[in-house]
Amino acid sequence: MKKSGPVAIKVALYGMDTRSYKTLELFLKGPCRAIAEVVSDTDAEIDIIDADFATAGDILENCRQQHPERPIVLLSLQTLRIANTHFVQKPVTVEQLTAVLTQTGTKKQLPEARAEVIDKPLTEPNQSAQPSVQSVNTAPLPKPVDKKRSAFEANEGGYTTFLGHLSDIDFSDPSQLLNASFEPKNYLLSYVLSAYKVAGHQGTAQQLNSMWKPLLIFPQIRKIWLDADDKQLRVFAGMEQNKLFAGNISLSPVSTDMSQLERAADKFQEMEAFIWKLSIWTSKGRFPVHIDPNAPVFLKHWPNFTRLMLIPDALRMAALLANGPRTPLDMVKLLHIRPQYVFAFVSACHSLGLLGQCQRQADIIVQPEPPKPNKKQNLFSKILHKLRGD
Repeated sequence: MKKSGPVAIKVALYGMDTRSYKTLELFLKGPCRAIAEVVSDTDAEIDIIDADFATAGDILENCRQQHPERPIVLLSLQTLRIANTHFVQKPVTVEQLTAVLTQTGTKKQLPEARAEVIDKPLTEPNQSAQPSVQSVNTAPLPKPVDKKRSAFEANEGGYTTFLGHLSDIDFSDPSQLLNASFEPKNYLLSYVLSAYKVAGHQGTAQQLNSMWKPLLIFPQIRKIWLDADDKQLRVFAGMEQNKLFAGNISLSPVSTDMSQLERAADKFQEMEAFIWKLSIWTSKGRFPVHIDPNAPVFLKHWPNFTRLMLIPDALRMAALLANGPRTPLDMVKLLHIRPQYVFAFVSACHSLGLLGQCQRQADIIVQPEPPKPNKKQNLFSKILHKLRGD
């Protein structure tokens, strides 16, 4: 006789748009091996609420009133500890959700929680009926430990020289996290990006004038011309531009005799490579203030690393994001690398338009599955190791 499998736990979903609802439903059926079945409110044994939804506080109160005996699971990007609920961090992983559902599926009522704590309100500030809450910080990220030092770090000074140190920052503290950010508008980078857009729109070469050296932009050949070496550019890139500098900024059509430029052909640079390194040197290991490090980011397409200045672990970061959206802080933990490498990579990709921040609820509801090993690639790696004598 055929053995019947375990009975699926019946769950009801709240605070989700249609796409997110379907995403979580398929996640429970597939990666979670049908541990739970999404049913109507009346038939459910467990309520699952997206606590980041605008009216999550009202939904929570309603669930408690309608079904006081029913366990409640809260999903959120922030750490929540609310009495008589279970918490799962978003993006949701198979291990987390399976463990919580297994635990709650055998209980009708949760024991009283020791404290009611939440990083942010479940509802908007002007809404009434909210659980009693108070602020708490999550534990700081563990310091990454690299067994091997990369070639970049082995260099005298290395990347640490201009990417700085962020080891003293508690990334779970919003006020401290802000110290790891920078405002691109206050640096040369923003003027270069704006000038490049104008030049591309008008289809004519433009000269960016400032208190520093003139920078010429040629959109037709996607190149810039600058009479400065990388050391000079790196210093100026990291300097905040005050009002005096901003008052001297101007953009004008190129009137320079091209024959003069031809005698200094070594001053031409690829536009993408220039913006990439300018972003890294502006970042100094910080993230752009308009990028939320607690929200998932994704790569629109793979960076052309053959023409770009490499950041330590850039290939690993790109490969991780190619598998699915991740938060910058999750990238630090998953790859065990320094936060400044992740933030510099995010900054550079964003400046080139390669990176986006997830806006759809469905993009952050569940964690992408880890990439499956490629057997051909593994075989190729073994051959390479054999040839190298590893």
